[in-house]
Amino acid sequence: MQATISFLSTLYYLGHSLLGHIRPWIIAACLLIAAVVLLPAASQLEDSYRILLKYLPYGLSIVVIILGQQFVQGRIAMAATNLLIGYGIIQFYLQAPLEQDTVRAYFTFLSFYWPLNFFLIYWLPERKLISQLGGLLAIIASIQIASVYLFVQFIDDYPQILSQYFSLQPFGQDSEHIMSQWHIPMAITVFLLISSFILFIHTLIKRDRSHCVLLACMIACVLVCAWFDSSNISSLFSSLIACALLVALLFNSHDLAFLDELTALPGRRALLNELKHCGKHYCIVMADIDHFKQFNDTHGHDTGDDVLRIVAQELGKVRGGGKAFRYGGEEFTLLFKRKTTEEAEPFIERIRKDIEDYPIMVRDQQTRPKIQSKKGRNSKSPAIQVQVTVSFGIAQRLPEQRSEDVMKQSDLALYRAKEQGRNCISR
Repeated sequence: MQATISFLSTLYYLGHSLLGHIRPWIIAACLLIAAVVLLPAASQLEDSYRILLKYLPYGLSIVVIILGQQFVQGRIAMAATNLLIGYGIIQFYLQAPLEQDTVRAYFTFLSFYWPLNFFLIYWLPERKLISQLGGLLAIIASIQIASVYLFVQFIDDYPQILSQYFSLQPFGQDSEHIMSQWHIPMAITVFLLISSFILFIHTLIKRDRSHCVLLACMIACVLVCAWFDSSNISSLFSSLIACALLVALLFNSHDLAFLDELTALPGRRALLNELKHCGKHYCIVMADIDHFKQFNDTHGHDTGDDVLRIVAQELGKVRGGGKAFRYGGEEFTLLFKRKTTEEAEPFIERIRKDIEDYPIMVRDQQTRPKIQSKKGRNSKSPAIQVQVTVSFGIAQRLPEQRSEDVMKQSDLALYRAKEQGRNCISR
């Protein structure tokens, strides 16, 4: 029985860890999968639904722009602005055969500039849309529009240039079916493939939701231009891109409100919200880093922040159904639903021991203290190994007891743990 419980606990931990790795990709994956799956059905829509789908990207993009400005998520708002401009160009200037010289010129530049702008927005820092960065994006868009105007108006032989260097079907009619329908010129296709690969590698390293969504938006725009002859593709894909941006914006806003930025753990607000929905049987554990102020004063605040991240990382690995929160400062909280103190204590003891045994190397204060990895770093600057310990106070909810009272009891238990010599668990 004990082996089965241990196996299920390990399986749960591995599944939770895997979910943490794929979570940033969920919205991006849903966007691309939905776009490809729904594309065949878009050509079979009734006229009333086609009209609705035609105007849907405008409304969704405007909503994303307004909310992005309000919630200080400039990259999402800029992406929505870029989507709105590109979709507007398609609807107003590209509703004619691509073989026409002017239409073809607009399409060729759109197939390059539209995805390129998502590539540029990807690297921008997070600012409001109405800011210097927003102004920079407006300047870039103006230069792009001006370049198209100059090309069409002042180069007399531009149809020949397009025919020579930017073929409408660069892979030829005799290629595979999907490539025979590919309308993006080969040079632009190669550039966009390299750009997408760079963003993909960066998203694997960064694992950030917004970056993943922006990469998916860029790919979706490439597919719109590549499969441009497909019925309603621009309306469908643009609507899905706007939906993905909106969902990402809402999730990011939730994270800003409920997640602690330094440790990436849920914050106090998330804990209080969780306590309202966790039933009548639970126990709360308050955890406090021992002598943290002294450690901060000795080694510096940057090192202190690294210690907080390490402790949060270890607390986040708690098993037994426990969930870690950052309560504030150097204090953390563990919540065990449907657990008694006796059932939760072995899992807390394991975390306490893991933190105690965690080797932390700190450089000399004069050489800008920095925590090193477990194996240490090859550095000529002197480094010392320090030990960080955590004290725990645990309390179980009693019948008719409020969550505030349980929190106070766990605080008192934590105080007793401090009195008993720290680095221990007290009830």
